[in-house]
Amino acid sequence: MLIIVAVVAVRLAAGRRRRRRAQPRPGYAERAAAWRRAPRAFRVAVLVLALTVLALATATGLGSPSPPGDLTVRFLDIGQGDATLIQDGHGANALFDAGPPEGAVYRRLRAAGVKRLDLAVSTHQSRDHQGGFHELIGRMPIRLLLTNGYGTRDADYHQLVREADAAGIHRAVAHAGEVLRVGRMTVLILGPPPHQPSVPPPEDPNPVGIAAIVSQGAFDLWLSADAESDAILDYPLRPVEAMKVSHHGSADPGLPEVLDRLRPKIAGIEVGAHNSYGHPAPSTLAALEHAGVATYRTDEHGTVTLTVTHGHMEVTTER
Repeated sequence: MLIIVAVVAVRLAAGRRRRRRAQPRPGYAERAAAWRRAPRAFRVAVLVLALTVLALATATGLGSPSPPGDLTVRFLDIGQGDATLIQDGHGANALFDAGPPEGAVYRRLRAAGVKRLDLAVSTHQSRDHQGGFHELIGRMPIRLLLTNGYGTRDADYHQLVREADAAGIHRAVAHAGEVLRVGRMTVLILGPPPHQPSVPPPEDPNPVGIAAIVSQGAFDLWLSADAESDAILDYPLRPVEAMKVSHHGSADPGLPEVLDRLRPKIAGIEVGAHNSYGHPAPSTLAALEHAGVATYRTDEHGTVTLTVTHGHMEVTTER
């Protein structure tokens, strides 16, 4: 259809050019009048062609939005899994986890104006956190992939590493206490503690997931993947403005103490609708409410976007 329309438009336009080649170049008024006098079939063909080209540009990402002009945190709606995007407002992008393979994280990133990732963090070996990185490695430039391996024998993790190496992506292992600069953002890694090679990898990778504070100006964001209070209360926690609730809002008896030390104003729970785990747990929601934390859930609100402008925080949701 596109080829037929293009041929029709080109032939009609060529015929009109041949008839008018010897005439002076018309001004805007003359061109507008000529357009109105043009055969209806020609005008329809040109409009259909223009709309088709626009649709193709949008589908291929050429018409994707521009990145935000302010510090922006997005708790992405990718189903039952984690994917948190932080954009510094000056072109730098950091992604903590990429959700499951079916979470369409690439499409979510492009919709947010992301064309490359300056930092990608795979917090631990879990399908609903690292699975989406396979697509990203093949489709989006990544400057640094941060992992924690932790001696894991997880086959999918090692496949991910091979894909990253084949794509020429720089990799590094997270170390507690290190500080990374990503554009105007600072990423402080708080955990996990170093892995001892003589110790077998843990059966449950959740407690050794990467925990970090992402900061820009006076704004701090707490991220701890699936690591809960039994792991993160050993870290030097400090007050933050916002947080991602650990482990999709699962029951965590130590959460009240975590909240007392973090004192966040806003929290995001990344969780799939009607999941089989019962996330988020009623006790977790109660603890957040008791602490006075404004809480948003991707299963109810879709992608949750937190924008920070001159120290003022504003939250918008998809639904």
